[in-house]
Amino acid sequence: MKDEKHLQIGPREAWYGLCVEDGVDLPITRESRYSRSLTPNETVNGAAAILVSSDGRYLYCERGARVSAENGVLNMYSPDAEIQFRDGCKTLRGAWNALVRDHLPAGGVMPPELFFTAPQYNTWIELLYGQSQQGILTYASALLANGYSPGVLMIDDGWMCDYGMWDFLPNRFPDPRGMVERLHTMGFRVMLWVSPFISPDSPVFRALRQTNALVRDVQGEPAVRLWWNGWSAVLDMSGEDGMRWLNAQLDGLVKKYGVDGFKMDGGDAKFYRDDDCTVGHVSANEQSTLWAKAGLRYPYNEFRACYAMANAPLVQRLADKNHSWGRDGVGSLIPNTLTQGMLGYAFSCPDMIGGGEYANFTANSDKLDDELFVRYAQCAALMPMMQFSAAPWRVLPPKAAELCVQAAKLHEQYTEDILALAKHAAQTGEPIVRYMEYCFPHQGMETVQDQFMLGDSLLVAPVLTKGDRTRNVVLPTGRWKYVDGTVYDGGRTVTVPADLDTLPRFVLQP
Repeated sequence: MKDEKHLQIGPREAWYGLCVEDGVDLPITRESRYSRSLTPNETVNGAAAILVSSDGRYLYCERGARVSAENGVLNMYSPDAEIQFRDGCKTLRGAWNALVRDHLPAGGVMPPELFFTAPQYNTWIELLYGQSQQGILTYASALLANGYSPGVLMIDDGWMCDYGMWDFLPNRFPDPRGMVERLHTMGFRVMLWVSPFISPDSPVFRALRQTNALVRDVQGEPAVRLWWNGWSAVLDMSGEDGMRWLNAQLDGLVKKYGVDGFKMDGGDAKFYRDDDCTVGHVSANEQSTLWAKAGLRYPYNEFRACYAMANAPLVQRLADKNHSWGRDGVGSLIPNTLTQGMLGYAFSCPDMIGGGEYANFTANSDKLDDELFVRYAQCAALMPMMQFSAAPWRVLPPKAAELCVQAAKLHEQYTEDILALAKHAAQTGEPIVRYMEYCFPHQGMETVQDQFMLGDSLLVAPVLTKGDRTRNVVLPTGRWKYVDGTVYDGGRTVTVPADLDTLPRFVLQP
């Protein structure tokens, strides 16, 4: 059943949501020209057909939709599902909470606390495709030696024999169980990178093609799709064969080696097609959703490209960012994280500090911007999670490296607050990182998205421009205490000092 809605956008109205990648272009206002199709989602990050308004309205479709805005009109069209519309909720927060009650009930479960209480560490930038037992243990030891607390450690792509052959490369990992035990002794929890891809012309492919475990094309042959590492077959998550095989592989890794969970990469809807031949006759978006649901089996999980998985206990990472100040780098962290909150992806993690897009990072490796790296760490420090990959002690001069440690310690100082907000999100669906408009409605903050609220009383305004040592901050009404102890009256924009060792932040006073 197709459906469409056409709404006049109010004079000060702003609409939020839809897809994380477009956070830098949101919100949609009366002046916007915007177009995005989620039939299917072809972006590299999470998405859902959800739009929530500062005037207390929402649009929601449980399947894919196409959205556009022009000449003050917001349009949503769904080719195969009813669009739900509600108004009269008065504020952005009111509309979001109504949407949760009506369609997206919170399940009361959150990811393990360690995701929030200590930084995460990923071996990708340090080791790339050369993952090895010695390299991983050396990286973990160096983290502790350089002042970082143990946390979740993710072993990235390159540890396994092949895509779909989920076992450690014996020449690089002589004792993988011993490695995992050593990491546990050091205080880390260990996750492994996996994906739904199966290398063609491999023993696993030849076995799975005799079952219903692989996506098939319109001719009924196993579909071989281009992704960032080449051409591979793709698991069909809509039938018992594919799910049973995946569970057996991952459960086997947990049992055999003692790993704690999985970074479940891939699963992007763009690697499927709506006309694929699948057991469950599902769409590309639905395949992406099923890949995410498979991760619910493992409390230690991480995803990047979920579709319509609001209020599930899944860690949602921003897509790989460039080592840049712009909208493809640190400039995207706040707006895209804010958008995650308006999609029900509260348990969010910015990308790897300094930038996780490895080709870009590698290209800049001989001219890294120390200041950018530090400001990136500070921007992530008071988000729900923060993740290091490139080793600051290796790539930065000592002073900048120490400032990254300070950012990590700052995150830990706010553990109690962050955990309380995570538990609240699990129960209510409310975001942890919140738009200014969400907390302080109708004060002219509809388009402010270079600062954010951590909960309702801590305002965080990271420095996002190279060379700046002051920061202009929009303060809502009330009295606000700056990190240096100065108290400001709100309802105006203030300029505060922001040396390189400072993350600008304010606490709302009683």
